[in-house]
Amino acid sequence: MEFVITEYKHCDLVEIIGRIDSYSAPKIEEALNAFIADNHYHFVIDLNKTSYISSSGILSFVNIQKRFINQNRGKIVFSCVPERILNSFKLAGFDRLFEFYEDTVSAVGRF
Repeated sequence: MEFVITEYKHCDLVEIIGRIDSYSAPKIEEALNAFIADNHYHFVIDLNKTSYISSSGILSFVNIQKRFINQNRGKIVFSCVPERILNSFKLAGFDRLFEFYEDTVSAVGRF
């Protein structure tokens, strides 16, 4: 798994390539927490090149999103989510916690 973070004026784009599992999820969460510590609060997570997400991967995003909600600041949205990954979010009931966009331009434009 690898990820690329691109900073924009109103949000940060995180492109994740490969699998998000119990090994890689903490690395993603650590990177996002470093950006949050640097006053970045809006993230677009592009899953176009992501082949798999485990429950621990979903939980990493849920933890950050809930923290944003509790602090009334920040948001994670997803773009280009493959159907099999979107089904994982739906199965866990987290499709209501996040916004999903078909393309990255729309997701970045949300901010």
